[in-house]
Amino acid sequence: MSFISNASGITLREGTFNNIQGDLVNIFQAENLARVDIGALLESLLGEKRRRREESTDAEEPARKRRRENAEEDGPEVVRYKDLNLTHEIGRGPGYLLHAGNMKRRAVIVKVFNAGTNARKHFEVTANLSRRLLHPNVLRIEGTSSPTSMHLFIAYQDAHRKTAEGPLAAALRDDLERSIMLGFKLISSLSSGIDYLSTQGGMLPLEPENFDVFLDINDRFLLSINPPTDANTAHHDEDDIRSVWVFFNALCQKVTQLVKRMGR
Repeated sequence: MSFISNASGITLREGTFNNIQGDLVNIFQAENLARVDIGALLESLLGEKRRRREESTDAEEPARKRRRENAEEDGPEVVRYKDLNLTHEIGRGPGYLLHAGNMKRRAVIVKVFNAGTNARKHFEVTANLSRRLLHPNVLRIEGTSSPTSMHLFIAYQDAHRKTAEGPLAAALRDDLERSIMLGFKLISSLSSGIDYLSTQGGMLPLEPENFDVFLDINDRFLLSINPPTDANTAHHDEDDIRSVWVFFNALCQKVTQLVKRMGR
């Protein structure tokens, strides 16, 4: 009795079978079904399928790796509005509000841009600058809305969900030793962050008002930049921008004034 090569779904009954091919592999001169080792047959069949699956996985792995690498190179992910949960407002600045929130079960700080004619440009300038900064004292970007979204926002790493002046004011009121320690860390963190920004062209023609300062759970101060929409991202010579030292002092004074205002 003969069958077509590569046939499948065949029912075997008593008799002699010759060269059955396809998914069942070859079986020669089986006098009856009882002489066929069903266990070996299934093991051979499953082993063949497993081998094909492994070969397919091995062939696809380089492509998957390239996709992961490309995603990392492209930077922060685009976040859908429904994947973002805002819990409460923690601050505000020119053209935006700051909120504590969660993004896909991760705690984040979210900068939501106010609606207006310059909102999209404001979002794009801020996102483009934040994407190219990487420093332990600069707030790291985690994701952004789509540039065409009705709600424009940038999600940053969680930083204790508070701007720095709140914890500083509480320490100054309740714990003198901690307030001194935080004061030293503030000076160290801001000087380190500003020095990095000055070497990366991130200072631009910025004022202290273009910065928010946060404090994370490890008492690390973090800078968040909010550049004006007309900021020129071209390189500036040292004589074209204010002295980094003067800027550092002005930013420290800004934080100090906010702390005093909260302590009243």
